[in-house]
Amino acid sequence: MIQSTEPSWKKISRIGLFDSGVGGLSVLRSLVGRLEYNTEKEFVYIGDTLRCPYGNRPPRQVTTYVKQLTSWLLQFNLDAIVMACNTSAAVGKDELVSYSPVPVLDLMGPTAKFIKDRGVRRVGVMATAATARKKAFSQQINSLDPKILVNEIGCPLLVPVVEAGLADSQDAQDALKPYVKELLEADVEAIVYGCTHYPFLDSALKSVLSSMTAYPPLIIDPAECLANAISGKPANVGGPQPDAFFSCRFATTGDAETFAHNAGRCLKQNIGSVTTVTMNELTAAFVLRRLQKPVVPTPIQFAPEAVS
Repeated sequence: MIQSTEPSWKKISRIGLFDSGVGGLSVLRSLVGRLEYNTEKEFVYIGDTLRCPYGNRPPRQVTTYVKQLTSWLLQFNLDAIVMACNTSAAVGKDELVSYSPVPVLDLMGPTAKFIKDRGVRRVGVMATAATARKKAFSQQINSLDPKILVNEIGCPLLVPVVEAGLADSQDAQDALKPYVKELLEADVEAIVYGCTHYPFLDSALKSVLSSMTAYPPLIIDPAECLANAISGKPANVGGPQPDAFFSCRFATTGDAETFAHNAGRCLKQNIGSVTTVTMNELTAAFVLRRLQKPVVPTPIQFAPEAVS
């Protein structure tokens, strides 16, 4: 997969990210949190809010969406694509690697390595229905250590809560409770955010855990695992800097004003203007990309000693 040389992070100037909605902003936040200054790198993010959520859609349909979003992103002369959507990575990573002329990164490999290195033996993964059904995290983790017990559960109530801007509400805690109960009963040592929407539920999850157990499991954010692994840097103390998203371009297939509002709440910063991308534009980008000659991408390298 991704082997190791430290200079790679310095060589990546422009990164594209896609997700079914605002969830992938947790990945963007983690990557931006490794920057020494705000204009060090450029990011292009598209959230497919018009067709969100992906969790219950057929794999073939999700794969088509992924190729359309990637085709649109590639017009920005990117150095890498980040699948900031674990559902899409679970069903379409291999196909996208073959399709994309630039390297493709997902969150599952770095997360599996972190779990193995940390010595966790019983892991609970809160995921979308599609990711849980595919056992995507289980496969990645057990490929490194088959003795690690992985309990993946689908949590269909959570993405709508985040997309509605209710991540810090009582509704979020109520939605989390049955899933947390199931994982605690399985005696897990760690809980993995198996969907990139879920880190925005962090406060709600910690509140629920504190009310249900005196010994809460370790919480693992795959966005942080990826950002640590690719950059070899810890997150900036205090999170992203003021105006940290100045060098980011945001787009959505849904309503731009709604996306900007919800994204601002998730990131706790004003993200500025958001572009609306129509289905016709996505389709046109997809058709144009298919007509172009395929290019074999050069692998991105992970830093040799990524900071945990």
